[in-house]
Amino acid sequence: FTNFDQKEELALRNDYYNDLDTTYINGVYFISKGQDKLKKRVVLQSNFIEKGDCYSLNNANKTYKHLTSLRLFKIINIKFRAVDSLANDSLNLGYLNCRINLTPYYLQSYTVELQGTNSYGNIGVGGSFNYQHRSLFGGAEITDFRIHGAVEAIGEQTSIVGNSYTTELGSNVTISIPKFILPIFKAEKFSKKYSPKTQISVGYNFQDRISYRRSIANMSYGYIWDGNRYLRHSVKLLELNAVNLPGSYISERFKNWIDSTTYLKSSYENHVVSVTNYSLIFNNQDIKKRRDFFFFKLNAGISGNILSAVSSLIDADTTDNGSYTILGIPFSQYAKFDLDLRYYDRISGSNTIAYRIFGGVGIPYGNSESLPFEKLYFSGGANSLRAWNVRDLGPGSYSGENSTRFPNQTGDIKLEANVEYRFKMFWLMEGAFFLDIGNVWYLKSDQFEGGLFHKDRFYKEFAVGSGFGTRFDFSFFIFRLDLGVKLRDPSLPDNERWIVGNRPLNWQDDFTVNIGIGYPF
Repeated sequence: FTNFDQKEELALRNDYYNDLDTTYINGVYFISKGQDKLKKRVVLQSNFIEKGDCYSLNNANKTYKHLTSLRLFKIINIKFRAVDSLANDSLNLGYLNCRINLTPYYLQSYTVELQGTNSYGNIGVGGSFNYQHRSLFGGAEITDFRIHGAVEAIGEQTSIVGNSYTTELGSNVTISIPKFILPIFKAEKFSKKYSPKTQISVGYNFQDRISYRRSIANMSYGYIWDGNRYLRHSVKLLELNAVNLPGSYISERFKNWIDSTTYLKSSYENHVVSVTNYSLIFNNQDIKKRRDFFFFKLNAGISGNILSAVSSLIDADTTDNGSYTILGIPFSQYAKFDLDLRYYDRISGSNTIAYRIFGGVGIPYGNSESLPFEKLYFSGGANSLRAWNVRDLGPGSYSGENSTRFPNQTGDIKLEANVEYRFKMFWLMEGAFFLDIGNVWYLKSDQFEGGLFHKDRFYKEFAVGSGFGTRFDFSFFIFRLDLGVKLRDPSLPDNERWIVGNRPLNWQDDFTVNIGIGYPF
């Protein structure tokens, strides 16, 4: 019953079942009250209870799980009822009828969100409008449309166009289709077994910063599917980003700094990024059982090979430095790999120790001297080394004065380890003690003194931070406040890097407050 209404059934009793529409497809009777535009194949693809099979609790659970994943139904009720013995029941097994009542969500919804921001002491406000349609073409295609914007004061400074605030505006559309859309062959058996989704996304973002103005247009096309109970795969066949930074909207001071650091210069020029990416996620958490569990995520991506082939076919022009272009715009080429491994040790009902190790490397080649800015690694912030602000650490032992004016300290390599002891305090409040270790480095650039990765010294350039955090668990979200303190700062001289024991802690230089939503890992 694909549009069952429990409230109406309770009110009308038996009269509710008058004037029902019935359709018989592949051994299943589909019943609906009035017009129902939902395509029946969507439900058939999620149904594992078939006529003539022996009863299986596993198949009933799989049906419930797959119907839930469609995000179409707020109530799913699977009922079995014994029926009188049939003439052909010679083994006296007994027969069951199965009825599945599906109560749908509203197909359309919208939300309005407001948020406050605080970046380096600059206060701002942002907001977004989100519209969702749960079955745009009748096949459970989840369509999300979002418009967002933010304005942030920048104190006594002014942006490149003379404003006393920075601005960000953007929109994006994402469509999630509950099957593989493959141009070569149909994959219906695969769809039923692995619950795949095709995801298509298109977006645009405009940013007016203190030192530059840029716009980013992006699109992506890919697939997500389940490997087994704990595994999930994701493939983005194509992720395309076009970044435009008009030269007339870059501040002279910022341009001079970029021009003096050749390695970063290409990251702040017009460029196109084309990425093919694969992700593997393993998570054996069971929310019904409080037990130890692992989380593992592997990402592997390669950029520019498709555009390189197209560029060769059309015999595209090159720039002054020999880079190939598409429609006159240089494109990036790089390979990137990273690994995120976590282990959660449930000591008792409310006490947990969470461990995390992260490692990643990006290797530019061919058409690129460096990774695009948006693909570089950074450290610091609410989900990284919490004793530092975002992009305020590294690379390596670099301590240049430019890092305070343009806090964009990034790298091609990132290594990080975190451990956090979480415990219940009182009411909605939880506490946590944490220890964070890590840094970022460059592979090739020697323009950041101390910023290169060397296998014989990188471990001497780890930053170490610790601290205490409080979390307010409101069940539907967690509000987090972490106070981090620097224990070891690699930007200091060798014999002064361990702060504790060398000098008194300074509130302004050695402590950082981070606000976050959800756990850091």
